[in-house]
Amino acid sequence: MTGRGDHWGDGVSKLRLGGSGGPKGVYVFVRVKKTAAALALGSFALAGAVSVAVTPAGSAGAADSSSTVTIADLCSCTGPEASSISQTSDTMQAWASWVNSHGGLAGHQVHLVILDDGYSAAKALTNAETAINQDHAVAIFDNSDEDPSFASTVQSAHVPVLGGQESDSGYKSADFFPAGATFNYTNSVGAIIAKAEGVKKMAAVYCVEVAICAESVHQGEQVAAHYGIKYVYTSSIGFAAPNYTAQCLAAKQSGATAMTVGDASSVVEHVVTDCAAQGYTPRQLSSDGTVAAAWLTIPAFNGNIDTQSDNLWFLHNASTSTMYAALDKYAPGVPTGPNFGEIVLQSWSDGALMQAAVKAAGASATTSLTSAEILKGLYGLPTGETLGGLSPALHFVKGQPANNSCFFEMGIKNGKFVALHGGTTICAPLVKAGTLPTTH
Repeated sequence: MTGRGDHWGDGVSKLRLGGSGGPKGVYVFVRVKKTAAALALGSFALAGAVSVAVTPAGSAGAADSSSTVTIADLCSCTGPEASSISQTSDTMQAWASWVNSHGGLAGHQVHLVILDDGYSAAKALTNAETAINQDHAVAIFDNSDEDPSFASTVQSAHVPVLGGQESDSGYKSADFFPAGATFNYTNSVGAIIAKAEGVKKMAAVYCVEVAICAESVHQGEQVAAHYGIKYVYTSSIGFAAPNYTAQCLAAKQSGATAMTVGDASSVVEHVVTDCAAQGYTPRQLSSDGTVAAAWLTIPAFNGNIDTQSDNLWFLHNASTSTMYAALDKYAPGVPTGPNFGEIVLQSWSDGALMQAAVKAAGASATTSLTSAEILKGLYGLPTGETLGGLSPALHFVKGQPANNSCFFEMGIKNGKFVALHGGTTICAPLVKAGTLPTTH
């Protein structure tokens, strides 16, 4: 997804596939092509296709294995900006396993195909074509930072893409269905929150590896100015830099009292730690996929404030109970991993949106589950659909891009994640669907 480097500290991509070999209790079949290079972040580069068929292992109430439906997960699972999210593929496998063990999608067993583009636009396009033409996927989960490369392909094939909360495509393309707030409002809601916290001067450092990072900072400056906030220091940074001391000192000298780091989680941690070593601890403002459990161990993150396009992953309540039950059973390493964060709940929400669409379409085990049926269900979701509390209210209009300006707010206080704003959403003023706010 192209939006992970936004100026509020959003992460840029997803890390490698989980190394557990698949969820316990299911059979997993994998085909992999490995690249010759090892990633700087310490994971293997899996730039080829990875097909994972998640099949129930004799669970009560399991879907009939004779009736299957293929869904593709297109991801940027490996690459230089991948430390923000290491567990998306494990999460989607857990979702498929849980669904299959509870009757499937309207009685159809889920066959999940995971295709990694390794941050190659050409590979992302090839993956989409493979998913549609070879694997015959009826829908796609979007976990790719290269999704613009295949947006027209899925549109021509009339295959719905679920996800894109952190993607330009998620608010620009009518074939994308984000299960949460759309990315075009991330800067606006961030500025609203920063103003409420009394921020006047901001510093922004951002990844040099992905163009959207710099673009988002420029757009963020425009929006922030509307709320009386000035970017007094901006700088690009490289993920492989030995330290960020120079940027920290320059930001400190600028008088910025708040900072956003538009980069992957591990880089954000490095920047915050380096700044603290220089006696500089500005309030950190972040959003979406960047935030990770490892931040709780770093004192300089205390007072951090984040905006999230879906409800908060660390909450244990009715909205998250099924997700945690599935993760505990099929991917127990996810909730205990250092990168466990909001992107896990976003991925789960995409799966929940699929389930809601199938239900709204009135699909059954006796009929084929097609792309057309899923589209029918997406446009026919009940008014105010929140996926059981996982998302802000969702509504999709045929022929129009998604347009949702409501986010959840959270922070870090005394070494713990906390829900802010009473656990309710904060909404920016709406603009025309498919456009960016530039003044609010």
